[in-house]
Amino acid sequence: MTLKLDRPIVFFDLETTHLDVSLARIVEIALVKLFPDATTESFLTRINPQIPIPADATQVHGINNFDIMDKPIFKELAIDIYTLIQDCDLAGYNLISYDLPILINEFKRAGIDYSTENVALIDVMKIFKRKERRDLTAAYRFYCQKELEGAHSALKDTLATFDVFHAQLQRYDDLPENVAGLHQYCNQRDKRYVDNDKKFIWTDNEACFTFGKYKGQPLKKVVKTDANYLTWILQQDFSAEVTGIIRAALNGKFPERVETNNSDE
Repeated sequence: MTLKLDRPIVFFDLETTHLDVSLARIVEIALVKLFPDATTESFLTRINPQIPIPADATQVHGINNFDIMDKPIFKELAIDIYTLIQDCDLAGYNLISYDLPILINEFKRAGIDYSTENVALIDVMKIFKRKERRDLTAAYRFYCQKELEGAHSALKDTLATFDVFHAQLQRYDDLPENVAGLHQYCNQRDKRYVDNDKKFIWTDNEACFTFGKYKGQPLKKVVKTDANYLTWILQQDFSAEVTGIIRAALNGKFPERVETNNSDE
């Protein structure tokens, strides 16, 4: 099927400093503009974010502080980028939740009011998740090349899960060969976050909130400025891990980042 365009559509992707959209600054942007006549126009540049790039971010995209020292800041490029996407629809992977909010924030800091009103937004990730099932039936078909008859019968689902697991062990040579190793593989914590619930993220080796009115703020700072907020959190429905972090912080003990080397990551 050929995509029918009434006006240009711009596919774009960002590399940034942080996962938190409120903190993230762009360090690289790529845009590909597709016109109705099928011609294209491309734009690619690295950007000096004017803040240090955390080591975690560099591990993901490979761009470090030295790489962007002599690059333009976003404000110097803002008009060119705005002109390129003006009167266009937008597309990307995780566009709606991540790339677009960050781009809009950068425009605001540059004094440009960019609105998505009357702009069509196509998120390829959402299409992927809606069209490609990730349930046991799909896994059984993929790994075992058979259809799962009687899905949602507890016994048949259990046997199918065993078959899928066996097929995974055969398919992936790099999977651990013992239960302890598989436990570690299945329960790897995202090193960017302090806790499994992702309520706190490491920012310059400090635990910072990812939610609420202090989103992006260091836990240490909030303890000093609004301990009552932390007490309120303890009364809400948060996990034991999160409430444990809060209780410890109120007692003056804060999370400490421990770097580990894990060959599975």
